[in-house]
Amino acid sequence: MRNTGRHVQPEGSSSRPPGSRRRGALKLGIFLALAFVLISVALRLSGPYLVSSSVVRSAIASSIAVWTGHDVSIDDVSDVRFWPTPEVTLNGIVFSRTRGGEREVLGEVQRLSAEFGLISAFMGRPDFKTFRLERPRIHVVRGADGGLDWTEEGLLSEAVRAALDSSADGASEGNSDDVEIGSVDIVDGEFTLTDAASGASLTARAVNATIDWSDLSAPLSGQASFLVDERPVSVTLETPTPLRLIGGASSRIRTSVTLPGMQAQLQGLVGLRDARVDTLDINVRVGDVAQAAAAFGIRLAGTERWRTASLNAQVSNMTDEWRFEGLEFQINDSRGDGILALRPRPDERPLLSGTLAVEHLELGDMLQALSIQVGDRANVPLPALTRWIDVDIRLSADTASYETFPLTDLGASLIAKRDSVRLVIADTRFLGGTISARLTGSGEAFDQGADLAMNMEGINLGSLTSGLALGGGPSLKGTGSVSLNAKLLGTGWKSNIESMSGRLQISSDSGEILNFDAAGLRRLATDRAYFQLSAAGEGSFDYEALDVAVRFSEGSAEVERARIAAEDEILELSGIVPYSRQALALTGELSDIDAQTADTPLRFFIGGAWNDPVISPIPNSPTPGQ
Repeated sequence: MRNTGRHVQPEGSSSRPPGSRRRGALKLGIFLALAFVLISVALRLSGPYLVSSSVVRSAIASSIAVWTGHDVSIDDVSDVRFWPTPEVTLNGIVFSRTRGGEREVLGEVQRLSAEFGLISAFMGRPDFKTFRLERPRIHVVRGADGGLDWTEEGLLSEAVRAALDSSADGASEGNSDDVEIGSVDIVDGEFTLTDAASGASLTARAVNATIDWSDLSAPLSGQASFLVDERPVSVTLETPTPLRLIGGASSRIRTSVTLPGMQAQLQGLVGLRDARVDTLDINVRVGDVAQAAAAFGIRLAGTERWRTASLNAQVSNMTDEWRFEGLEFQINDSRGDGILALRPRPDERPLLSGTLAVEHLELGDMLQALSIQVGDRANVPLPALTRWIDVDIRLSADTASYETFPLTDLGASLIAKRDSVRLVIADTRFLGGTISARLTGSGEAFDQGADLAMNMEGINLGSLTSGLALGGGPSLKGTGSVSLNAKLLGTGWKSNIESMSGRLQISSDSGEILNFDAAGLRRLATDRAYFQLSAAGEGSFDYEALDVAVRFSEGSAEVERARIAAEDEILELSGIVPYSRQALALTGELSDIDAQTADTPLRFFIGGAWNDPVISPIPNSPTPGQ
């Protein structure tokens, strides 16, 4: 039956109010906390009487030896304190091993501090964590197999091997007995890494670092700053699998590096033993290319005019090649993107191939990077890209330039090896028309020369001659075509043009020859034996057809034909042009087209400097009977 009456508290039930119970629990908590504090203080106060410094010294020496697998010696225990945290400080720690009957010193630490467990110390087996190493000097050898030859059969080495055996994908370290480490601080250290295969050595000085590694199975994070060749470097590193990383196996990392003039961030799956990259995101920013190049101690031909640069890419290992996908880069103010692949090849140099698109391309810089010394930019030739790798790349550029000449909508292909280069430029907008070119070079640094074939259609001839900066004198104006086939020898082509040989053709349907006044020339030729071309006047020679072909070699060009037809007269030239001396040695004839009304043709010699040559009329031969 349902009870509808008042609730009656059963006999024996507590009548103590809730507030009283809370106060009782609070008192108990305060008592327990106070007891814990008193016991902790009592243990620390009694520590110096219950724990021997010799026990701590022996224990930490044994602990270090167990960790590294090497012999450890300690000069003295300078301090053992128990308040506020139990800590031991040691002086003069030396790591060594015996090989071939001789003692080999691997590292020294001037001063080492470590915290230890109080309870474990009372039991005579203190455990240590949170280390501080002052002025350590460590020497590590990278063996021929890519491993770091420093630990022997110690705890760290065993944990590394266990981690390598327990995880194949780098996702977990396993238990590793959960040995507690804590943090490791390094103050004013020096680390030397020597590569056994090459004999190369790298020393980092003034190393200051902080490493957070709670236990062997835990992730590791750290940061460090140091000097390499007196240049400052800063590094941060995070990895969930530090033991695999130490063992050289593929491990996930996130790291950043700051060098003079540049910063880089890397994130992905890498292996240190064989420099393996499974996947890696790269983000590089170079704020000062010259400063960064000095920091690395390298300079590359073609980068002399680079001020800033950046690179973003996803690098992946595709079994037989490294692929750079999602590639984005910027050089100075020009952006670009594309995809590249770097393929190692047995007994050959690596091959870099792919497709790149850029906003702007400096053709002169690209030629410099391929060892093609167009000018004399440096007294000492810089190493070229083709010293280390072969190249097979397709290029496109919204705009490009060579010297003062602009190009647009450029498309090119480049195949470059140590002893040969083939550069092909397809139909590209140039000076109002199009240009196509093919450059093929051979020999180490092109000491066997190069072949150049160039064809220009519908270009502005005035812009061409102006850009060539010929130094004054007559010049062309109009629209026409230019064909050039040349053999180039040696380096520094602009200052060594005597080594060029080949053939040049120019044709045009209409235009004018500036600073060539035909009427003034006829007038002065009637009574002067010679005169400067400029004295004839500043008029121009308007033509309706121009056809010029010259063959050149050893610094001089031979005019095969030069016929310039105006509306009512024709100018024809023959002779040689010693272009290496910017001179002329030509014979010219100016004649009327209409033979019925034609005056006697004017024949003349043009000689001297081409900026203002001398005209010397050639007398007409007397007719029979005169």
